Amino acid sequence: MLSPMSDKRPMVLVVDDNDAMRKLLVADLTQETTLRVEEASTGAEALKKAVSPDCAVIVLDMILPDTDGLQFIEQLREVRPDTPSIIAITGASQSLVPDSIIEGPYRGLVSAIFRKPIDRVKLRETVVFCAQT
Repeated sequence: MLSPMSDKRPMVLVVDDNDAMRKLLVADLTQETTLRVEEASTGAEALKKAVSPDCAVIVLDMILPDTDGLQFIEQLREVRPDTPSIIAITGASQSLVPDSIIEGPYRGLVSAIFRKPIDRVKLRETVVFCAQT
């Protein structure tokens, strides 16, 4: 097995404060793809991992205990202008997290939005697609 330092596979960062959801998504991506998968449960922890140039995709829960998804994206843009693809996941209503975040100032950053309950097969396909582009 490759050590993390020599592992050149694109890295996917799964960020969710719900342990069960995060572990489920990590397991799906680890078992069903060849991508390297890391995880974080807070925005602060995620920001530390997301600055890695290996981080190609972030699967981001839009409501975290220490920040919300849009604030996280802004913080990430400040420290890493070449922001990875972001796939938003949320249980919030359309009025709280509108699909329009894919447009406007977040165009090109938020690649897709998945509302809970998540179609895990479609999410996995989207992650793989984003990691390859």
